[in-house]
Amino acid sequence: MTSIAALFAGSSRLARAAAVALAAVLSLASAPSHAQDITIGEGIALGWGQFFVADHDKIWQKQGLAPKVSTFASGRLVLDALVGGGVVIGTAAETPVVFATLNGLPVRIIGTLNRHEPFDLVAIKDIKTTKDIKGRRIGYSQGTNAHYYLSKLLGQEGLAWSDITAVSLNPGDFVSSLAGGAIDGFIWTEPHLSQAIAQGPDRFHIIRSEGLYNTYSTVITLQSTIDSKPDLLVTAVKALLEADDNIRRDPDAAATLTAERIKLDPAIAKAFWKRANFKLEIDKASLVSLMEEQAKWAIDSKLVRPDAKIPDFNTVVVTSVLDRASRE
Repeated sequence: MTSIAALFAGSSRLARAAAVALAAVLSLASAPSHAQDITIGEGIALGWGQFFVADHDKIWQKQGLAPKVSTFASGRLVLDALVGGGVVIGTAAETPVVFATLNGLPVRIIGTLNRHEPFDLVAIKDIKTTKDIKGRRIGYSQGTNAHYYLSKLLGQEGLAWSDITAVSLNPGDFVSSLAGGAIDGFIWTEPHLSQAIAQGPDRFHIIRSEGLYNTYSTVITLQSTIDSKPDLLVTAVKALLEADDNIRRDPDAAATLTAERIKLDPAIAKAFWKRANFKLEIDKASLVSLMEEQAKWAIDSKLVRPDAKIPDFNTVVVTSVLDRASRE
């Protein structure tokens, strides 16, 4: 007959075994799943604040992502990397997406980070107003929204493209080209404007023309990624929504860390922050309208192939990813 002591001993061993098994189950349940790899392309401009905050605050990682971030001089270069498979999500203004769509590329906008007036002309002191760019060498970046802005600026002053020598450059070459005398001015945004003035306030100045153009800072991906990796995109947009909240809670901190990221005076970043209107959303009707306007401009200006037609931009602006990320 089994003794009472033996029964208690057996019961104790079973209890310990059960406790160990339960602890193992709980450990597995609470352990984070394997982080999803994601390649991210970011331009160098203040308008990409949510991406920079997500980087700095490690929000990607909080959402279970393992980010690999690459930095590019412009949104058009981010788009090129996206199409080439180098990144799966990135930053670009709406204009490069317009050109990509006119060329039959399946680039999609899944959110906008803000809308603001981004561009100014920085020029030699002999160019006192924007009218004085006639006959001058003006730098811009072809296929970007700065290209569109320069067109609007010329139209405002009653000038044609033939009235200037338009020099298409990589944005990273703007400041050195101006300082070296290869161009007389350029159209771009911060941090390049302040970098140019730092070369000599007695040589260069900034000329602002308000009310010409408001850009959308957009979040881009490919249709194939929307189709094959919707969960990954939703998770990434959740991270951007959290970064958006962080910007609203502490705009000064967001401006400061963004300034550090793009090597800009924090005071300049904070002044810009007030006009940036950061908010992750999609106003589809307004965005589609602007893209249609730019597509017509690109075709009329013969900047795309002769047989290019204005596409249905309603298929380019995709709201489903942001809608789902906002609900979950």
